Formats: sequence, structure tokens, C-alpha cells
Amino acid sequence: MMSLILLFLLSNSLSEPIESRIFEFKLKNGLEVIGYVDSSAPVVSVNIYYRVGSYDEQTGHTGISHMLEHMTFKHTDIYKPGDFDRILDSVGAFNNGFTSTYYTGYYEEIARDRWELALKLEAARMARCIFPDSEFESEHQVVAEERRLWDNRPTSTLWEQFEAIANLVHPHRNPTIGWSDDVANYTVEKVREWYQRYYNPANAVLVIAGDIRPAEVRAKVERYFGKVKGRPVKRADYYNIEPEPAGERRVTIRKRVSVPTLLIGFPTPGIRDSLYIIGDVIASILGAGRNSRLYRALVLDSALATSVSAWNSVEKDPGLMYFMITPKSETLIPRIERIVYQELERIKNEPVTERELTRVKNRVIADYIFERDDVSGIAYLLATSHITTGNWRTFINQIAQVEQATPEQIMRFAEKYLTENRRIVGILVPEKKEPK
Repeated sequence: MMSLILLFLLSNSLSEPIESRIFEFKLKNGLEVIGYVDSSAPVVSVNIYYRVGSYDEQTGHTGISHMLEHMTFKHTDIYKPGDFDRILDSVGAFNNGFTSTYYTGYYEEIARDRWELALKLEAARMARCIFPDSEFESEHQVVAEERRLWDNRPTSTLWEQFEAIANLVHPHRNPTIGWSDDVANYTVEKVREWYQRYYNPANAVLVIAGDIRPAEVRAKVERYFGKVKGRPVKRADYYNIEPEPAGERRVTIRKRVSVPTLLIGFPTPGIRDSLYIIGDVIASILGAGRNSRLYRALVLDSALATSVSAWNSVEKDPGLMYFMITPKSETLIPRIERIVYQELERIKNEPVTERELTRVKNRVIADYIFERDDVSGIAYLLATSHITTGNWRTFINQIAQVEQATPEQIMRFAEKYLTENRRIVGILVPEKKEPK
């Protein structure tokens, strides 16, 4: 069935090469603009991404990109707090923003005849935000409350502690929301300085996708962004900063939970390694769906766990392959770990059969294609690929890379990266009852 679905998806996606719908240009001030033409519906997705996120934050400033994202919705020289949402709501548009490791993004989903309005608002956000002292503390408390909610979620604590022991020095160890002490000590001066440093055309990518025409995009972008002064921002390169693991790292956390969680990770190569995409294939073999090896072993055959998932989290720098398992009880965790490690040894020593590899490739490729199912998804992929790899074409090439994966590459990747001394284990278990 999956092969038939994939054949249908590929036949549709390949009927017109996606590249033929994409155009790009660059303004004199450094703003890179990527357009994607899809006139199947009268809607447009306007997206602007800045090259700033938790990757750029040092101790004392962690989470400041997220704090700035909140503040940019409040006040410019011509818009007052609430105007962005009110104006966009009045034309039936949807807008939001988010902060990630490598970028901060803002987007509007808007009718074809109104999308120029989104450009006008985003140009104001880029160059004309003001941050009055009187408006800072209320938003600061909103962000501080987000951080407190994060602290009260046991799984958030597991993730935070896990990432901190997995990354000794790389910025991946810092939560995007920021460490509690840093969040508590934000000042409006820090927000202003961060804005001045990172928000300008030469540090941004504008992606416009939907029912558009290249000529109108160029004219309108030039109109709203052409006079904004650009200044390139040099970004630090932490690609090779993390030392080679010297042994297993492990953390056990006890919180008020009803079921345990087992998280196992292995450092995997970043995008400068030609084999990095093999991590996606291995994660799918082991933990994607009910036919994956670990799901069958832990949920269907032994009934030791209720859920299993696996994924390889690489956007740019070396990342981690994760295995997330929900054991039925704490006492079963040692048995579950043994089965996981047996399956990892198996994938190192037994070539994947052609049938299994074809099924997994189909699944991975189908996931890639589904991500491109609408103009918002395409815009996200264009923007993030361009920022993390320097070339929006990267996401298009992923399908070809997966199609070329071989059993030998899978064994070589697993042998090199999925080893005991590179293993990170995080366990979340219920609190122990105090003796009466």
C-alpha cells in the first residue's frame, strides 16, 4: 500500500519539478528573497526568518532571542501594542512567530489580494520596533511564566537535563526558552541590543509562497524593504566544538509521573558529512511506525513498552539520534535497554534486506513529500534549508540521498556512531514513596 501511495505522491510531485516554481533574488541591502508560485488557491504565505536563535546565545543571555520575539509583536514607531494582530485579524489573516536553535521566524497566512499588508508589517518589525521601558516588564513576566510552566512539566525537565549532559559545550545544550536565572535577569537594554545586532535585511531571508507572480514580488519587496539599511552579521561556527564522547552519560530523574520515560541518544554527524542523511534511514528502520524493529520487539512481541519512536535531529551541526520509549513499569527498563542495544548490534552486523530497505525508504520519502503538502510547509522548508545549509535546494536533494542509501552505508554509520561510549541515557521515573 505504501508503495502505491508513494508512487502516487512522486508522480504528482515530479509532474512539474518543484524548482521550476521557485525564483530568488537579493536586494542591495542583502535581503535574500525566495518565491514559490502555487496558484491552486488564492492564498499567500509570507515568512521572514532571522539568523538568530539559541545557537547564538551565551551564558547570561540564553533565551534572549525568544524574549525579543515576544517584544517585536508590541510596538513600532507607527504600530501600537495589539495592532499587528488586530490589523491581520481584520482581513482574515493568521500570523505567528517562533524561536528555534538556528533561526527566529515570523509568518502570515493571508489572502492573495492582501499579502502586501504582511510585507508592510514585517518591514516595520525589521527596522522600526521600539521597546519602551513601560512595556517591558509585563512581557517579561509572560516569558517568565512560560519558563515556570516548563519547570513544572516533568518531561521538560528530562529533555533539558538530557540535552545538557549530551552537549558539554555546544549551544545545543541551552534550552531555547533560556535557563531560569537568565530569564529572570533579562532587561530591556538586553532586548534592544539583541534587536540592533540581529534584525536587519542582511541577516534575514524572506520567503513568499502561494498565488504570486515574480514581478509583483520584486516590486513590492523593493518598495517595503529596499530602503532598510543592511549590515552583515558574522555568526560563530560551533560545528566541531563538541569533544568526542569518552563514555556513556546517564541521568535519572524522579518526578510526579504515573509512567516512566526512557530516552536514549547517540551523537550523529551534521550536514557537512555526506552520510548524515543515513541517520534518518536508520531511525526509521528502528523506530518509525508499527513495523519498525524496536516497536515490534518492545511493544508487539515482548509487551514491555507502550510506545516507541526514533528520529535523527540534524539541522546543521552534529545532532543526536533519539530513541524515546514508554516502559510499562520502571522495573522493565533494564530489559528494555538490553533489547534496544541488541537491535543496534544487529543493524551493525546484518545487512538490511532489500525488502525492508525499500519499505523504509518509501516511508522516509513519503514523510518528506507530505512536509511539502501546502505553501506554508514549502515556505518553512525553503527558509530553514537556506538558513541552516546556505542553499534552499538542500531539502529537494534529500529524496535523492535517501533513494541512494545502501545496506553497507547503514552498517558503516551504525558501527561508527551508535556505540556504547557515545550513548546518552535519560530516565524519568515516578517519585519514590516515603516510608511511613
